[in-house]
Amino acid sequence: MLDGLLASDFALFGATLWPCASFDSLKIITYLVIWLFLWDDQFDDVQGSMYADSHAAQIYREQTISFLRFALGIDSERPNVQNKIIVSFDAIGVAVRKHYNQAKCQLFLKELVYYIEMVEQEQRLRLSGTVASLEEFWHYRLGTSAATVILAVNELSWEGGNLPVTFYAKKDVEQLYYYTNTIISALNDILSVKKEIVSIDDLLETSGETDLIQKQEAIDSLIPIIFYETGDIQVATSRVVAFMKDEIRKMDDTAARLTLKYSSAQPALQEQVRLFIESCKYLATGTLVWSSCSKRYGVEKAEAGSGDIIMTL
Repeated sequence: MLDGLLASDFALFGATLWPCASFDSLKIITYLVIWLFLWDDQFDDVQGSMYADSHAAQIYREQTISFLRFALGIDSERPNVQNKIIVSFDAIGVAVRKHYNQAKCQLFLKELVYYIEMVEQEQRLRLSGTVASLEEFWHYRLGTSAATVILAVNELSWEGGNLPVTFYAKKDVEQLYYYTNTIISALNDILSVKKEIVSIDDLLETSGETDLIQKQEAIDSLIPIIFYETGDIQVATSRVVAFMKDEIRKMDDTAARLTLKYSSAQPALQEQVRLFIESCKYLATGTLVWSSCSKRYGVEKAEAGSGDIIMTL
């Protein structure tokens, strides 16, 4: 688990996803990402302490939500939580409260709870020995990606970020959240396929779903799920690439509509909206750059300038 964290190069992660953030803001957002990785690995990594222990995992999740409420200033009484990973969120809570009022802290908490609930659903499905359908996958993946958690604090990534709370209830903003999330999730699942698939031969030789789950801890990833249905890794990859292209087009259309709707607003608000849209795009492009360069996923680059990414499975 430690080797995976060291290979992740979180300094590069922060710099590529939030290139315009001040150093202090960059530190706290990157620390949030590290916290999410550590917290999630308790369930998601086969070496995690609660990978197969649903009872302990449930207590862990409940304690986490309780502490998050305290750390973000929603509850005044500190809960009796001793877990080092959970309580390390305290530094994040302190920093967020300096920038956000209670209403925005509530929005941040809402996304954190959504993330935790979807992690629970993902774990329950995995422990049941069932391969998720695409519909089931997207139901929990949009939460387990943690993209909306990051988006909820994205205002910290530019100077003077201060959008009104009502902005986040706009339909186009919700759609921009959605497309940012689907693009990042699909991109991550493509670029992490080498890390997460034991080997294609193992999957082909698997005689049953239970054996498949035992051999492949990350069958709850987009490429393996489509591969499980089609038996062709290239078909699975091509489908996801086509899906991403369509989502990028929809994201651009949504961004254009949102910009137009605020074209008559005060210049300061127009600039805030522009920076918000830009920050969503940085999350997607930054994920691509980081995933391609990080040792975490074992991606091989093709000839310079070709635009290709090669992964030998």
